Amino acid sequence: MSFSANPRVLASALVLACGLFPAVLPAGAADGGDKQDIQDTIFRYKAGLEVNPNDGKSRLKLGLAYFNNGETDKAIEEFQKAAKLTPEEPEVFMGLGRAYGKKGQVQQACDNLKEAVRLAPKDFKYRLKYANLLTRNGKLDMAISEFRQAIKLNGNDSLGHRDYGACLGLKGDFAGEIAEEQKAIGLKSDDADSYYYLGMAYSAQGKRKEAQTNFLKCISLDKKNADAYSLLSAVAAADGNFKQAVEYAQTAVNLNPDNQAYVSALKKIKDASTVTASGKSTSVSK
Repeated sequence: MSFSANPRVLASALVLACGLFPAVLPAGAADGGDKQDIQDTIFRYKAGLEVNPNDGKSRLKLGLAYFNNGETDKAIEEFQKAAKLTPEEPEVFMGLGRAYGKKGQVQQACDNLKEAVRLAPKDFKYRLKYANLLTRNGKLDMAISEFRQAIKLNGNDSLGHRDYGACLGLKGDFAGEIAEEQKAIGLKSDDADSYYYLGMAYSAQGKRKEAQTNFLKCISLDKKNADAYSLLSAVAAADGNFKQAVEYAQTAVNLNPDNQAYVSALKKIKDASTVTASGKSTSVSK
């Protein structure tokens, strides 16, 4: 009985969806005091801009407040005004890049982060975010070049190594991915995503034991990583441990019931378990 999985498909989905893009505060995420604080900030900057509408710094801060309040279109409008008033301020283009990225307009996001990098070529954070966006845009060779530049600027940031490793994995360089994820873990041992990417790299190399170890570490740190549970189910099924495989697959479905790949995988594992229990041999693919 064989059970094959394609972890790079899940990796690509994660990266292209937003897994490598910086987390942002979506609309409705702020509540209570945080929500009120953001709204108070918006009110203050709007009031100040009525007095001095050409204050580029206040436009930038208002854009950031809108962005953190989930009002992405208003944020873009303010960032664009700020860009005209302060065209040499890289944070303006960082804001535009994040906002366009949140809207899924990845090319525009890349263009703005490229400008931020041009304005501040020695700033690690702009390089790293630009590399992440290039990865999300499928421009992996350009992304790898930017990751290398970012790591030259700051080799002690775990995120740089983690995201560079994930990008290498998408290129099929699993040995390179493993090396970078191990560096990331050495710098930050509680980063669940680093263990996730490391597990995928080992899985792609057919090293199920190493993959399982890292996926388990991932879910111990992030109990809501449905992809990790799904991949663990594939490893368990490949080892013939169908009871555990069903449990992992069911957890993935419970976490994301709308994901048809998880639903299909659960059904296939249950079917394989039933057939194996009846003494027949089967081959299941995911």
